[in-house]
Formats: sequence, C-alpha cells, structure tokens
Amino acid sequence: MTSRDSSSSTGRVIDWTNANPTITEPLWTVDDVASYLRLKKETVRMMACLGTLPGIKIGRVWRFKASDIKEMLKNPKNRSHSSNTQNKQ
Repeated sequence: MTSRDSSSSTGRVIDWTNANPTITEPLWTVDDVASYLRLKKETVRMMACLGTLPGIKIGRVWRFKASDIKEMLKNPKNRSHSSNTQNKQ
C-alpha cells in the first residue's frame, strides 16, 4: 500500500507496507487524562512537560496511552520518563 505525500513538493511516494498494524490502543487527549485523574488540563500539560506523566507531544498537542497512565498509577515509583526527557535534550 502506498500513498502520495501531499505535503511534499517532490510528490514522493510513501510505502506503508511495513507499517505496524498491531497498534490499536487509542490515544487519550489532555481532556481525557484530566477527566480520568480529576485534574485541570493545565496541570496535565505541565506534568507531561516535566515528565511526570508518560505522554508524547505530537505537534502542539499531547497524547497519552491509557495503559501507560493506568500503569503509572499502579507503580508510581517506577515511572519511566524516557519518552518525555529525550525530547528536551
């Protein structure tokens, strides 16, 4: 399966054949996490920026895997900040 990259002036073709089709977990928004944790949206954003909440920034918005948030609550001392701190270097 291929598609044209419409954002590129070269019109290159992107090959999606080797894309990982097993990723099916939906991503939560800041609103979703704030509601789940009963926090303000600003607090969720700040915690994500600091690496306290596991998430990924896509463009200008944060996204979170529900399983990562739930795991963080189960094991608060074993938090992994690797996905957030790598972007700060």
